[in-house]
Amino acid sequence: MTWDNGDRTVLVNPNLRGITLGWNLQSTAQDELFAAIEGTALHTRVIFDRMATNGVRVQRVINAGGIPQKNEVLNRVYANVLGRPVLVPTKSVTSLGSAIFAFLAAGTFKTIEEAQDKICPPFRVYEPDASAQRVYDDLYRLFSRLYFGFGDKRMEMGDVLPALIQLSGPGQKA
Repeated sequence: MTWDNGDRTVLVNPNLRGITLGWNLQSTAQDELFAAIEGTALHTRVIFDRMATNGVRVQRVINAGGIPQKNEVLNRVYANVLGRPVLVPTKSVTSLGSAIFAFLAAGTFKTIEEAQDKICPPFRVYEPDASAQRVYDDLYRLFSRLYFGFGDKRMEMGDVLPALIQLSGPGQKA
């Protein structure tokens, strides 16, 4: 489970921190990085579930930026955890959304889709793998229990992480 600078989406608690579980003497730095990738993907799924509860359906993910363009493992994990295709542009797309809306306002294109077809770079698609997706569905059920259990003060475990932070030393916020 990872929290990047706290949870600013579903739990809205900026004082939360990350945890990883299940380590043994054979665990490596590579295992830690992979756990961080899985944790961020699982947390994204929590966000997507919240969006779906409120009527927003996400059909695909566009994973732009330097890291997704260079990390195939990250994109495969995201596709499998989210159960949706992950599209990774082959070139930088910084400010492309702003450019699309500027073109629409200027009348250059009639629709967002037309502008996308004309100016967006090609992309690589990572489709979910059914067997990996089943494993991540099981893992997600456990992740959700831990996420809400450790992250929500109203839950039985909600005070554990803040207490650990407090114990970690002076100057730490709980």
